[in-house]
Amino acid sequence: MNKQRKLEQYESQDPGLGTTYQKSVKRILNEDGSYNIKRIGAIRMLKDFYKYLVDLNSWWFGVFLVGSFLVANLFFAGIYCWIGTEYLHGINPNQNNFIAAYYFSAQTFTTVGYGAIAPKGNLISFVAAMEAFVGLIAFAIATGLIYGRFSRPSTKIAFSHNVIITPHKDKMALMFKIVNQRNSVLLNTKVHVTLSLINEDSSSNIVTRKYYTIPLEVDFVRYFPLTWTLVHVIDEDSPLYDLNLSAIKEKLAELLILIEAFDETYSQTVVRKHSYAEHQWASGVKFKKNFNADENGTIVLNIHEISHLEPLS
Repeated sequence: MNKQRKLEQYESQDPGLGTTYQKSVKRILNEDGSYNIKRIGAIRMLKDFYKYLVDLNSWWFGVFLVGSFLVANLFFAGIYCWIGTEYLHGINPNQNNFIAAYYFSAQTFTTVGYGAIAPKGNLISFVAAMEAFVGLIAFAIATGLIYGRFSRPSTKIAFSHNVIITPHKDKMALMFKIVNQRNSVLLNTKVHVTLSLINEDSSSNIVTRKYYTIPLEVDFVRYFPLTWTLVHVIDEDSPLYDLNLSAIKEKLAELLILIEAFDETYSQTVVRKHSYAEHQWASGVKFKKNFNADENGTIVLNIHEISHLEPLS
């Protein structure tokens, strides 16, 4: 009874992820912090094209910009050829007419206008004027998208691959590590941790998710230049007390992490989400130290070793 009362003091309300349990759902958040949810009926790409392009992978965004430029000029070059390239004054007779029309289109679209080729005739001049207008709008949109992508605050906080259960100060503790992969300075970093466990009511046979606020030894630091090992001591009050690794996995335990920090580069608050579930729980190991001092007294931090584990001695 006392144990139940102690658990209730850490039990928190549904953080917005739902309490209904379904066997096919193994985790709520994916490892990258995205929600394990397929949304049907949400605003899709064409209706929210700006957000789609701002969130698009950098490589694919570059492909989109170059591809859009090439396709737009192919379209206008086709119109010029349809009207007749004889209305384009200055075309080299030894040059392919479509290629010449394409280069004229590119010059018009970018408003460069070298002057080697010029339109003559009302219709083709009108098309060239419309293309120049479309080009101005297109470059204004591209500039806005590029600015939106570069000015948007984001974090590159890396998490250890595993969350471990390991001895700590004569007790057991839950631990995971984080590190800032950028050279930017993060200040006033706050970590919120919530534990999700499957709870079965034997009297009604109803299975639900319950959420518990997990207290950490240190959940706030003013400066975050090194790796940070987050520690939750598993004492008699902890929701994980008396649960071994097998029992934790049977309860489909998921650790939900929310990090808030002030990024000095952007002068804005940035947020990062992460989750540990299933195979990511480990025990009987400890984290290997991934920073030390060199002969000059400078601290050397090996970011790529944040997930390295070693057996307990």
